[in-house]
Amino acid sequence: MQPLEGVRVVDCSHDLAGPHAGRLLADFGADVIRIEYARRMDVLRGGRKDDRFYDKHPRWLQVNRGKRSLTLDFHRPDDVAIFKGLVRVSDVVLDNSRPGVLDRHGLGWEVLRALKPDLVMVVAPAYGCTGPEAHYGGYGASIEALSGVETLTAYERGGRPRRVREVDITNGFVAACAVMTGLVWRQESGCGQLIEESQLEATIATLGGEHFLELVMSGTTTLPVGNRHPRFAPHGCYPCVGDDRWVTIAVRTDAEWTRLCGVIGRGDLAADPGLASPAGRAARHAALDASIAEWTRSRTPDEAMMALQAVGVPAGAVRDQAALATDPHLAARRWILEAEDGSGRYPGDPVRLSDGPARVHRRGPRLAEHQREIVCDLLARPEGDVRIPAEEEIATAYEME
Repeated sequence: MQPLEGVRVVDCSHDLAGPHAGRLLADFGADVIRIEYARRMDVLRGGRKDDRFYDKHPRWLQVNRGKRSLTLDFHRPDDVAIFKGLVRVSDVVLDNSRPGVLDRHGLGWEVLRALKPDLVMVVAPAYGCTGPEAHYGGYGASIEALSGVETLTAYERGGRPRRVREVDITNGFVAACAVMTGLVWRQESGCGQLIEESQLEATIATLGGEHFLELVMSGTTTLPVGNRHPRFAPHGCYPCVGDDRWVTIAVRTDAEWTRLCGVIGRGDLAADPGLASPAGRAARHAALDASIAEWTRSRTPDEAMMALQAVGVPAGAVRDQAALATDPHLAARRWILEAEDGSGRYPGDPVRLSDGPARVHRRGPRLAEHQREIVCDLLARPEGDVRIPAEEEIATAYEME
């Protein structure tokens, strides 16, 4: 038994943030039904149709794992009726379209709550449902820039900002938490709820909140620190043996500094009174980086990590995606999940619930894979209401209708 078994989610979202929220809910047992428009498939299905590649794209299979697929065309009255019937037997509607998309098809909040009075609906437009930017489309990169978070990501002060690439994932978690909050409220009050998540505001709160608070409290604007730290020194990412191989090291205390010096064979640094405090080490950070890098360059990331961890100095090998799949620490934490349908191994979730673990029930669905079981079995509609899109009706997100 999983925590969300018995909860049904109608997932009208697209791309990454909304679908990621649905993925989290599916991992914990919810029946998540992904609503798809075959004439403009989700961008995660890719840009190819040959050999039905859109059913095989790795990102689609991962982000939409555990879900069921139902294709609908809201320009067709019969499909609108199917959607309304689905809402009547569901608990949650999830949507991250621009404001007004569902309303234009007669499927806005007031209509849906009349169908299901205790419905929890979470809408997550890029820039909120009201205000001068509400009608703009958006995605992770534009939200990163407009939120101000991207200005924190340069490798040094005055350097070129870098992409964060965490905004969609973070906002997916916020949307999933909003769903859970709405369900708890319904459990306590018996009432449904419409919850708006402005992805721009959520990004500011989750990734930039402390920096905006610092500006308000002290008038100080946070500047990029790269791989350094405002209190710990030395602190950074250091080159190792191999092409683009690195290890991160964080010295938090004077005792850790002494132990680091012992490992890298630099007793002279440990004996230097000017380096006995974090402030002193921070003042000579660049020189210390060069000394540490001289030691790490002759070792693999794992060798450097293990040597430092053995004496209590925080260190971690930087992993690429291939290495993450076989990382012994992640394996020991049971973070890599085997799909129950045998489709492969998937990255796990950063949260665990005491009432039941996250599970990957199956890979992301094929387009319209569950059409009959949803329309006929769940909604008790006749076989004639089942429409499987013909190949000529199917188009990718990269094509014009």
